[in-house]
Amino acid sequence: MPDTPAALIAQAAAHVRAGALEDAARFGLAALAQDPRHFDALHLLGWLCSERGQTADAFCYLTRAAAVRPGVAAMQILRGNALVALGRFQEAEAAARGILAVQPDHFDTANNLGIALYQQERNDEAVVVFRALLTKKPDHAPAWFNLAKPLHQLGRLEEAEAALRAALRHAPPTTPPVWIANIVHRLGELLIERDRPEEALALMRDMAARRPDLPGLPWNTSLLLLQLGDYASGWKAYEARWEVKEHDAPRPDASVLDLADIAGKRVLVVSEQGHGDIVQFVRYVPLLADRGATVSVCTYNGLKPLLTSLRGVAGVFGEDEHEPAYDIVTPVCSLPLAFGTTIETVPAEVPYLRADPDRVARWRARLGEKLGPRVGLTWHTTTVSPQRIVRLDDLHAILACPNISFHALQKVIPAEEQAMLPALGLRDHRDDLTDFAETAALIETLDLVITIDTSVAHLAGALGKPVWLMLPHVAEWRWLRVRADSPWYPTARLFRQAAPGDWRGLSVEIATALTQLFPSLASR
Repeated sequence: MPDTPAALIAQAAAHVRAGALEDAARFGLAALAQDPRHFDALHLLGWLCSERGQTADAFCYLTRAAAVRPGVAAMQILRGNALVALGRFQEAEAAARGILAVQPDHFDTANNLGIALYQQERNDEAVVVFRALLTKKPDHAPAWFNLAKPLHQLGRLEEAEAALRAALRHAPPTTPPVWIANIVHRLGELLIERDRPEEALALMRDMAARRPDLPGLPWNTSLLLLQLGDYASGWKAYEARWEVKEHDAPRPDASVLDLADIAGKRVLVVSEQGHGDIVQFVRYVPLLADRGATVSVCTYNGLKPLLTSLRGVAGVFGEDEHEPAYDIVTPVCSLPLAFGTTIETVPAEVPYLRADPDRVARWRARLGEKLGPRVGLTWHTTTVSPQRIVRLDDLHAILACPNISFHALQKVIPAEEQAMLPALGLRDHRDDLTDFAETAALIETLDLVITIDTSVAHLAGALGKPVWLMLPHVAEWRWLRVRADSPWYPTARLFRQAAPGDWRGLSVEIATALTQLFPSLASR
């Protein structure tokens, strides 16, 4: 006779105890084939899928199990975990509250409740839940880590830092390295936000020495070194970017150039990261050509027409084109390391990119008679972190400056802001900005560009146009610290928030600077 579902589940349980999870799943599925409503089979398969990270399948099995026997707490806890992992936070909140009503001291479920509240932007409630949990179980490392998130959102940065340090302190020895790395990275980011990069660097170095198994530490260390202006060490450490899974995959044939070995060679420079990185670092292409290399560049399609203006470039190839023949290939962001670039030796001769004269002429005709200063504005993009983006409402002081013609230099304008443009006197050119060469041509007709930290900032700087950057209180590494100028772009002026999130104050500062740049405005 064939095995009964109960016998199959018994065999599955034996395989679980032996660590043979694939065999356990096979017996569980066999039991379910005989009885599709067999609770133990559904529960087992839900647990197995959870262990293997197959969250959607786990939720399906556990929901079927709940329909058969809803009162089993262990099953409901697993289902609640799946709801959190799936991002179904309202349902996760309801599930957690149901479990806690029966088991008020189930700490992992209380942690799930806090997460669900935080994800619904109910930060004050989340803090209360996490604090109550930690009062009962002060060594619950995940709760300390998660508590830091709503505290951060509420601007309670000192408490958030203390929570992250507690998470690190209470993490048990069996904690997976990636989880420890997440705590360290979050703590490092918070120290940077609090303008304490030296402490963040010390943290990274200390953890790297004690826990070399932690992923991502060399990469974060490199960003701190670069922000602090230690380019000699920073560029070397920057090569660790290839170890970060979010980064572009490294090419097996790519390497850092040996400048003594490029004369007479065909060098292929390949793109990586964002458009702004490419615009920033292609400045090295003419220097390679000066050393006798035949240099070609592979880049994003939107940049191809613009990069053909580079001095010394033999060819520019888009994403869907065959690469040219080459002897050496190198990533564009490895060029500063190849040249041993320091703050003092940044190749900052601008312009190194140029707008197409015919496109510029068409833009001049399109814009019509020039009656006053023309200023380009970029305040939003989908490709950078939220803290680098400004709301149009926060820029009223700038846009209120009289007799300036303002021009939007971005392809994406949030739907809720599009109707505001005419009243603010901000011209929308989205439909005409078909590639970076077109944006460059429009910038060439302007007197000034005001922009957040995005590719437009690099483009205006590379064109040698006056560009003012609106930077967060703590900006990205490439803008260093404190400085109002940039070694990369001689025509750039940097404006930094006086306090985190204070874009309105920055807008007032820039408006004052505009009246100083264009004195005729104040007298009209």
